[in-house]
Amino acid sequence: MGKELNILLLNSAQGKYPRGCDPWVRATEAALKELAGRPEIRLVTSTGLASWELSAYLGGALGMKMLLIVPGAETGTAGRELERRLDGFKLDRGRTRLAFTGPGPPRELMARRDRLAFEMADIICPVSLRPGGKLEKLLEEFVPAKKIVEKFRTAWSAKRFNPGYSVSGKELDPRTSDLGLKWLFHWTRSNPGRWPDEPPWRFYHDLLASPSAYVRDARATLKRMVLEGRLSGTIWRMPSGEKAVSFSAAPPSEMLSLMRWRKRYAHYSFEPYGLAVAKSALESLGARLVTYYPTGCPPKGDIDRLFFQSAGRQGDWRVEREWRLRGDLELKGLDLREVALIVPDPLEKEHFAAALNADYRKFNLFK
Repeated sequence: MGKELNILLLNSAQGKYPRGCDPWVRATEAALKELAGRPEIRLVTSTGLASWELSAYLGGALGMKMLLIVPGAETGTAGRELERRLDGFKLDRGRTRLAFTGPGPPRELMARRDRLAFEMADIICPVSLRPGGKLEKLLEEFVPAKKIVEKFRTAWSAKRFNPGYSVSGKELDPRTSDLGLKWLFHWTRSNPGRWPDEPPWRFYHDLLASPSAYVRDARATLKRMVLEGRLSGTIWRMPSGEKAVSFSAAPPSEMLSLMRWRKRYAHYSFEPYGLAVAKSALESLGARLVTYYPTGCPPKGDIDRLFFQSAGRQGDWRVEREWRLRGDLELKGLDLREVALIVPDPLEKEHFAAALNADYRKFNLFK
């Protein structure tokens, strides 16, 4: 075997909802399958964005030697960092090395990561670069000193795939009125990237295995909740960063106007997939109605912060009539009569009936 060569595949940021059919994904996979047969190659990559992580997953799956760049300082926790990445991407310990960028603020660390990857590479393979973007400018800077291989390049596209189920023009099924005041509703949505507690390798494995679908859409998310028997709490936008599960006391007919795309967060607020849970069951577990207060005027005294929320300046979410349950909700601890599935339409109802071995009642929101 000749001298070891560090090779870098370059992809600009590609949006929050990657699919296996995306041209940059297909081109990256094809490039690494071709390069994996060369024992002198060590793949330079990193984590944090799908445009880096796809290479990390594929390199590991193909048995390649890896040089993984970690944004941050090398400290006494370097061993734990290695273990976390080995487990998260299913990498071979004996074939994986880490390189650290050194300390700095997050935005600076990302730029430093990019530059270090260029510096450590012997060969650079542009795959999908945004015209005029940071990586293209770095590439121009390093052209004189590096070998550039253009054979894997594919066009970068500004067009973004955004998953979601449009509720525009849909007519409610009258049977949803059976879900009245005795129920609370947990609506879900497509997740941008892997689920919060999901190892990276599983997301990228599924992405490549089902190229035509977005594998973490609202349908898949609801299905996962039922199969695992758990609604996992989140700290997102929760007071004091405490984990909780949110529910709405508003009936489905009142929630349709809130099922909209939120450009700021690059996701829908809700989609028409969810669970209805008996209010009495949730109350017995400690769920409580959230009290909203005027922005900038938090209540004084000894209060349980989890159940108080600023009304906010953009939009009025009080119509949601939010309830919260601290921690997670274990569905397996509830009676089957205390849980119902809500899906958009009769076809989705049939899909869930066939896909899940669960006896929960199922309601289609629309005719």
